[in-house]
Amino acid sequence: MRFLVSCIPYDGGKSGISVYVREVVRALREQGHLLTLLVEPGERGTGNGDRVVSAPGWTHRPALSMLWHLFVLPFWIRRHRSEFDGFVICAANRRVCAWYPLPTVATIHDLANFHIPGKYSRLRMFYLAHILPFFAKRAQHLVSVSGATKADMVKYWRCRKEDVTVLYNGLQGKSGKVEKWKGGKVEEGEGISATQNSRLETGNSKPSSILYISRIEHPGKNHVRLIEAYGKLPRTLAEAHPLVIAGADWKDAAVVHAAAAQSPHADFIRFTGFVEDVESLWTETGFYVFPSLFEGFGLSLIEAMARGIPCACSGNGSLGEIAADVALTFNPESVEDIAEALTRLLTERAEDRAARIARGREHVKKFSWQDHAKGITRLLEGVA
Repeated sequence: MRFLVSCIPYDGGKSGISVYVREVVRALREQGHLLTLLVEPGERGTGNGDRVVSAPGWTHRPALSMLWHLFVLPFWIRRHRSEFDGFVICAANRRVCAWYPLPTVATIHDLANFHIPGKYSRLRMFYLAHILPFFAKRAQHLVSVSGATKADMVKYWRCRKEDVTVLYNGLQGKSGKVEKWKGGKVEEGEGISATQNSRLETGNSKPSSILYISRIEHPGKNHVRLIEAYGKLPRTLAEAHPLVIAGADWKDAAVVHAAAAQSPHADFIRFTGFVEDVESLWTETGFYVFPSLFEGFGLSLIEAMARGIPCACSGNGSLGEIAADVALTFNPESVEDIAEALTRLLTERAEDRAARIARGREHVKKFSWQDHAKGITRLLEGVA
């Protein structure tokens, strides 16, 4: 089939939506579909032979991009609709059209604005709460990446349950390649490394650091409570297990850095900034923690499970859903609860940890980008 795929926004390749765009594009391409990628000004797509159409240069500002997507793009699609069999919007919780001249699948990642007051400016919160859902629901097919997001769409957007299809995000395979968009070019890196494959096979968790991968955004990503909980650990436990926080600085990141500087274990807390070679982080990681107040899915959680890394995460929303019986869960709004979960995770008996790792390896088999892409295709073919 011939698909037009909106890859806007791409967030400079530094967010979960960026990962979603890359992986869905690759999976659709591998299944033999002909793709035309709609990209932000300055992006050049994957370089893998896909046709690329750039948004006008004046849409580099988010507000203008939203307006262009809403009111200008539909006219362009109508003029070119004979060239396509369907339209895929990769981030319909941020960009939608006022109407849809082509059969359209619109993917919703989260409705975080309903859960985290003040997450965005007042104007953007109004757009996300009132304007976007009105137009998103006009798409022929709505996809959510988790059952929790579907429940939010039913509750806050007043969608009918039967109008929303859950298609879980996927997982990079052991021997697969990791495709990266960088300056419009493609780079390929190995998937799970040999060291990690060994850990998967043996259950050996020799690396001792605690890792959290997320953009540094306050309060939504909940770094401050994690840092405060880490500060409650006994000094010897913190010394044995440094806290590594990986991700680029975003909204109110200064608050997070200040909290770390004031921690009694400040000398064991390390910020890496945005990391291109994420595999190097995983190789050095003994434990993974995901304390976010709200997530639409939580890609890094299943990535950690697949690598045989014991995890603890928030028990609410999609994280609790994805955690199943594998990750230890906690109340993300309670510093004491996070600290207790960290202590349990770090001091767990070897046989219990091995059993947790084994459950995780089995659990992640349900997450496949190929299955996700096939689900999109079935919807556009009218099969699902």
